[in-house]
Amino acid sequence: MTVSVYVLDVPEFAPVVHTARTAGMDVHQVGDYLELSTEDREVVLRREETGMRPALWHAMLTGGLDGRIVSFTPDVVHLAAGEEA
Repeated sequence: MTVSVYVLDVPEFAPVVHTARTAGMDVHQVGDYLELSTEDREVVLRREETGMRPALWHAMLTGGLDGRIVSFTPDVVHLAAGEEA
């Protein structure tokens, strides 16, 4: 299974896209969104690496997620593949 995060394709989310690429995630255009995905079972993104303000950081997952949230703090989002049926 994969872990995918969907972020609106706007300049405000460019830092998280860059950080996701650095973390080894692939980036694909899906309509007005960018799909940030990985075949890894888990991925950790750190706000410090993005330079994003807290409000945008907390809005990062509003586009959707394929997987599950292990932890989402003001500084780190830890995502994992969803449970297989």
